[in-house]
Amino acid sequence: MRTKYTSCVFFIFYILALSKASSQQVWFKTDTVTSVSSKGVKLSNPWAGGLNASQFLKMHLNSDTDEDLVVYDRTNSKVTTFLAGTDPLNPAKKTYIHAPYYESLFPQTDNWMILADYNGDGQKDLFASTSLGISVYQQVKAGASWTWKLMEDVIYTRGFSGNINLQVSGTDIPGITDIDDDGDLDLLLFDFSGTYVELHQNLSMEKFGVPDSLGNSKNPVFMRNGDCWGNFRKGDGEDFVFGVDCGVVDNSGGRILHAGNSIMLHDLNGDGKKDLLVGHVSNEHISFLTNSSEGLIGNYTAFTNTYPAVNPVLLHIFPAAFMEDVDFDGVKDLLIAPSVPSNDLNLTDFKSSGWYYHNAGTSDKPDFKLVQKNFLQDQMLDVGENASPSFFDIDGDGDLDMLIGTGGMPGATGFKGGFWLLKNEGSATEPAFKVESENYLDIPSSLALYNLKPQWTDFNGDGVADLGFAATSTATLKMEYRYIPNKATGNAAAQLNLGEAVTITMPAESQTGDSPYFYDADNDGDLDLIVGKQQGNIYYYTNTGTNKQYSFKLETDAFAGVGINFAGRSPQLAVTDFDLDGKPDLATVDHTGNVRIFHGADWGKWTERESALVALNGKAGAPVYGNYLALAVGDYDDDKKPDLAIGSNAGGIRLLTNVLPVTITGTEPPLEPTIKVYPNPAADYLKVLSSKNGTVDILTVSGKTVLRNQAIRANTEKQISTLNWPAGLYILELKAGDVRVTRKVVLEP
Repeated sequence: MRTKYTSCVFFIFYILALSKASSQQVWFKTDTVTSVSSKGVKLSNPWAGGLNASQFLKMHLNSDTDEDLVVYDRTNSKVTTFLAGTDPLNPAKKTYIHAPYYESLFPQTDNWMILADYNGDGQKDLFASTSLGISVYQQVKAGASWTWKLMEDVIYTRGFSGNINLQVSGTDIPGITDIDDDGDLDLLLFDFSGTYVELHQNLSMEKFGVPDSLGNSKNPVFMRNGDCWGNFRKGDGEDFVFGVDCGVVDNSGGRILHAGNSIMLHDLNGDGKKDLLVGHVSNEHISFLTNSSEGLIGNYTAFTNTYPAVNPVLLHIFPAAFMEDVDFDGVKDLLIAPSVPSNDLNLTDFKSSGWYYHNAGTSDKPDFKLVQKNFLQDQMLDVGENASPSFFDIDGDGDLDMLIGTGGMPGATGFKGGFWLLKNEGSATEPAFKVESENYLDIPSSLALYNLKPQWTDFNGDGVADLGFAATSTATLKMEYRYIPNKATGNAAAQLNLGEAVTITMPAESQTGDSPYFYDADNDGDLDLIVGKQQGNIYYYTNTGTNKQYSFKLETDAFAGVGINFAGRSPQLAVTDFDLDGKPDLATVDHTGNVRIFHGADWGKWTERESALVALNGKAGAPVYGNYLALAVGDYDDDKKPDLAIGSNAGGIRLLTNVLPVTITGTEPPLEPTIKVYPNPAADYLKVLSSKNGTVDILTVSGKTVLRNQAIRANTEKQISTLNWPAGLYILELKAGDVRVTRKVVLEP
């Protein structure tokens, strides 16, 4: 029996109406402070979102004296920003602290970005990949703040046949450096065959005496100098051929060519000449090429694929090199990461893909020593790739834990995914997570699956939430769905036996990459199905069967008006009452990188569609969280408002706390004259007194109906038993003619 509540009475009420003005209303704020510990160590940046194919860059994000860290991840076209500062876990050392606000200042880009000062004002500018080549943004300072100003959406160069836009292969990372030491930035890039390096010399200083010109299509300041540069070409495999006459290039011979190169120029042996570190899409190693010539005319005569000499780079595919001082000693270190858009052949361990070599020498005569292979990743929650979060009180202690489905890890038996369990060792109101298991239920030993997407809901209709999950079979490459019945009773810890898993036959038109979400939309006691499709639309099915035998009928292939659209492809879904108006709402994340909430009407008829939801510098904004996202909803801080967790293909999680202006007070606010609901909080029963005849519906906060069309007579007290209802927040709705009045009701355990 539920214990009666004898303390003060709490009521929940709106202090701000959510109307069309809600487009200016902040719904969520980013949570960077909820703690996570792993293997006994508290993580510095647990919710930074994970990293896969990192490009490491530095610039001043704030106004202090230390340069900060900007990391661009090629797999999800996402910038992650870190401020240099005192380590909160160790005040004696400096570290990098995740600062998500600055991420919103960067333009959306694909493939690569480079920070370099092109105009000599002491502020780093941004060179970014575009479909037409290279765009340039100038950093514009305004007091302590700064913004990017687009200067050129494409750079032009004077080629052999006229003025052309300077193209960079989408697989490459160019070199942007002052190769001739005249004060302006030159461009080095591989040709589209991936064989020869081209020099596009910047003539800004020669023409104007200042470095700040970028030219235009009619008057470019860049000029291609020579047929190739460096007197070498890429050979087969990991070889290079030297002594090439760059005045004459023979493209015949039918050799096998593979585009995809990264360039990093720096004096690496202390002789004053710019050497090369070259990564190639087909290579496991980084190639070190020594330069025997100073200035504009490079001459490379030797190479090694064993670099550094001790603990040389060895990645599955396409290593790219970056040099930045990341340990605050004033000397540039070496950072290596795979330059790939996705996990080629699923052979890369994306939770350990950032190699950091400390430079024990000088910046121009380095001595690189391998420190770790998971730089930054070791201080964040990073499950590898395709993190898919879910909330549930798995251990039955009254607070929400987190279960994360993973994309997978390469292993002796293939690429397989599973579950990470984060146990909440704090409290319901002040969560503190601990990585309890990186292989919860040991899925890989029994099932050959990857890209697991969990959901907790009552699949078999016994009143207890079960663990369901979509996944892709490694054998058939098709999407499958299973649920594991939860044999727990009451509020006890989940009792799950993988051997009892039940397979749900999905609709015939299901595809790999679909994102199913189960929800009883028609309130008939069994679960219906909405599915985010790769093409961007949302399918809605009603379950014409039962919880024991699912049978799906397609109601629409453009649910809530969301049809096929390329920009919003692969939507992931979650349903709950976000605005607490008593009606279920729909949240989505998709390839745009944005969160959207559909609300303000009955199921599927939503009139309000919000995307500016998250607090950015005090205003409602729409931050970009990357591509290929996942979504989970749960009240993890126990304020009776649903929060969000966003999983990334980079393997990490972002937390968003609901800050809608709903509050709880210790005294009863003035009640509307049409209805009175008491006691509130309730225990074994609830009483309703209305001034009009009508009917009452009662719903859970997630929108599930627990009582429907209960008749109410005017001025006659109606008692409703709540003895067997789970504790939590409920919405009571009185329908009296054309009038509808809602009340929030709290049931205490």
